[in-house]
Amino acid sequence: MKAFNQCDAFGKLERDQSETVIAWHSLIDHLIDVAACFVRLCRCRSIRRAMEQSAGRALTANDIARLAVLVFLHDLGKANSGFQAKRWPGGQAPTGWPDCAGHRHGHSVEALDLLRDEAFLEPLIDCLPVAEIDTWGEAVFPLFRASISHHGRPVSERPPGDWPRSIWKPVIDAHGNVVYDPASVLVEIGRQARALYPEAFTPGGISLPEASALDHLFAGLVQLADWLGSDTEFFPFSAVGEDRAWTSVDYADRAVMSLGLDAADSRRVLEALSPSFAQVFDDNSPYPIQTAMDAVDLGPLMVLESETGSGKTEAALWRFVHLFERGEVDSLYFALPTRVSASQVYERICKAVNNLWSTNRPIVVRALPGYAAADGHEPKALPDFKVQWPDDPADEEAHRRWAAESPKRFLAAPIAVGTIDQALLGALRVRHAHLRHALLARSLLVVDEVHASDPYMTVLLERLLQAHLGCGGHALLLSATLGSSARARYLAVGQGSRSAPPAFQAACDAPYPALSDRLAMRAIASTIRPKSVTWSLRDLIDDPGAIAGLAIDAASAGAKVLIVRNTVPAAIAVFQAIEKLAPDLLFEVNGARTLHHSRFSREDRPLLDAAIQAQLGKKNRPSGPRIVIGTQTLEQSLDLDADLLITDLCPMDVLLQRIGRLHRHPPAQRPLAYRSPQAWILTPTNHDLSPLLKNSRHGLGPFRDGDGIYPDLRNVEATRRLILERPSITIPADNRILVESATHTDHLAAMERLGEDWARLGERFDGRASAKRTIGYQSGLEIDKAFDKQQPFPNEKEFDIATRLGARDRLLIFDSAPIGPFGSSFTHLPIRHFLISDEVAGDTQPIILTNDNGELLFSLGPAHFRYSRLGLEKIEP
Repeated sequence: MKAFNQCDAFGKLERDQSETVIAWHSLIDHLIDVAACFVRLCRCRSIRRAMEQSAGRALTANDIARLAVLVFLHDLGKANSGFQAKRWPGGQAPTGWPDCAGHRHGHSVEALDLLRDEAFLEPLIDCLPVAEIDTWGEAVFPLFRASISHHGRPVSERPPGDWPRSIWKPVIDAHGNVVYDPASVLVEIGRQARALYPEAFTPGGISLPEASALDHLFAGLVQLADWLGSDTEFFPFSAVGEDRAWTSVDYADRAVMSLGLDAADSRRVLEALSPSFAQVFDDNSPYPIQTAMDAVDLGPLMVLESETGSGKTEAALWRFVHLFERGEVDSLYFALPTRVSASQVYERICKAVNNLWSTNRPIVVRALPGYAAADGHEPKALPDFKVQWPDDPADEEAHRRWAAESPKRFLAAPIAVGTIDQALLGALRVRHAHLRHALLARSLLVVDEVHASDPYMTVLLERLLQAHLGCGGHALLLSATLGSSARARYLAVGQGSRSAPPAFQAACDAPYPALSDRLAMRAIASTIRPKSVTWSLRDLIDDPGAIAGLAIDAASAGAKVLIVRNTVPAAIAVFQAIEKLAPDLLFEVNGARTLHHSRFSREDRPLLDAAIQAQLGKKNRPSGPRIVIGTQTLEQSLDLDADLLITDLCPMDVLLQRIGRLHRHPPAQRPLAYRSPQAWILTPTNHDLSPLLKNSRHGLGPFRDGDGIYPDLRNVEATRRLILERPSITIPADNRILVESATHTDHLAAMERLGEDWARLGERFDGRASAKRTIGYQSGLEIDKAFDKQQPFPNEKEFDIATRLGARDRLLIFDSAPIGPFGSSFTHLPIRHFLISDEVAGDTQPIILTNDNGELLFSLGPAHFRYSRLGLEKIEP
């Protein structure tokens, strides 16, 4: 390792516990490393495609060399003496050095300071090849600004006069000796730039592309290159006599290949195999929606609408296989609405990937913060934001899991499965948004349950899709119950004008299932057998005892009964009523009677999912009756097959999701009375929803702030009326008309004519939806503006931009790993925001009071909670 010389400039330091420098990496060598990473990234097929699509033309070797020079200059600001003074412990630099104890001198805005119109700076600027770089065109400055903004936020100039001039002047010690001179470092930076990339300085050639999309993509690629080039696992500090310009090329190649950023090796395996659908999916034959993914004329943005349980997940993965094999994408991000659904899909994709690749297998990451995994392995958190994998840290396999070690890296994985939030963060003005945008550009982006987005998230998704498609990416949106208005909005993304949704009758006449792109809607044969469902309203939503009686009567006749309530307290009330009368009928996990909802620990949720699928799923389920009670967690990603559904009233699209759990598979042994699927829909007294306009109950109607579980009673009332009008329905033939009848603007307007309170609800809801969309537009990343012309990112401490509006839930950490209600230890327990007072600080830790017989009592600030087989409950002290 090179010896430390205080006259030289460092790029990276390693310190011991006393903060004394024990190793250093020169600034020049670090610049070489990062530029080498960028050049290597440009050879990755999808990254190059994204760059050229964003630029609007093919990029020449001359272009790449010039961009590499701008990357080489990314840490130019580190030459300032204020930054270099950090080599002393605690910032206590000797006399003559700028004060680092009282001021934090960085290197990003300091690089912009260097470009100020000040006489003493002119000789410093002349040390760099600025005159030659100026000939590269008007795009140079926004691209340079993007390069120096590699720490995740666009760098803005400081106000005039508000900057420390001394940091760009020589450091003179008490004896009058020059001990550090930024000018000498800048001279060497300029010399190395010319030597490393001579083609960039060849006279002539066309200007760099003036394209704002390229600016933003370039910003993300520089951030990625800097992260790789700064990781000592890939780029060890330089040794004495090492020619870094030579060795950095091999280091960069190893980093890019080991992480799967270059998919060439994995693609060759797939090309040689040319797998069939049966090989990927355990000898199963493809359904029609899956066969449709074979077509080569599908557009880059597609919407797949098909019934619950029809194999949309496998269709999306089959689409990825084709795009990957053809070299149109290098990666996959599968985005789902919830962490639970993401965990379910992660397991399925891991299995398919194992079938696809016997060698050079792309790593599959579970992209869930605090619950990350890579190919089934989970990391252990260490100090300083590091992690430890269960195998040998020196093993090459551990390096491949780099993407799983930080949420900001998740999208670097060849295949990642997580929530929609990780993708949406690439469309917001938040730190490292550009990194996420650049990483996602390589991918097929799959968004499941796309109908679940609210107006704010819909705007963010539209902006994300516009940026993603603009750099040549592919996207596939999945839904069982998407309305025509939403479909029209998504398919119009990037087209310059928004197309009007079809009229009601035309919307109802559209085929279902269907695969749509911007050119056409393709009808697809239904995957599942037609299912005629008899449904009826029962005004028992406020009577848990009566609901329990209905379920017990059905179970006593041998039925497997699924009860879905809109709120956790309502679910618990029915559970307790049944437990008093017929406890043996209830769903169990490891011998503990329980129910299924969101207020369980992250470690217990997989136990709940596995148990419910064993008792109410397709395979090897026991004979005899069973009653399963839960909330919205039962709607998605669980392959359940109930004989009878009892559910609270809810919007039609949600109700169809719940009905999808009814008679899901061909009958084996069903009780005589339930051989035809039945759904009993619970409503308020006399089926009257009007009182809910002012007082929300059972998740129906707006809260005081206008939000709620199902706040728009217009579509709930439209759903109720449909149930009265049509005593039976056929799934999936009626799906289209059912969804449109409850969501189309014409029918929502009809609900507003029921009275003044209904009209006010419509005005209020539409106003809040418009406000949420406005916030979405204001919060979004401005890809259509040059990098140096966009609005500054807000201060995260003062204004927090998130992927979802509203107060956020918390995650409690129990380091002692207490035993939970089902016999397993747990450490992570989510807690809803409304259960915690605003006065409880975000870093407040839970204090365990007692833990007996699977029941944990703890306090969080002044509040007390119980975690048991019923989930998390707030209790009186």
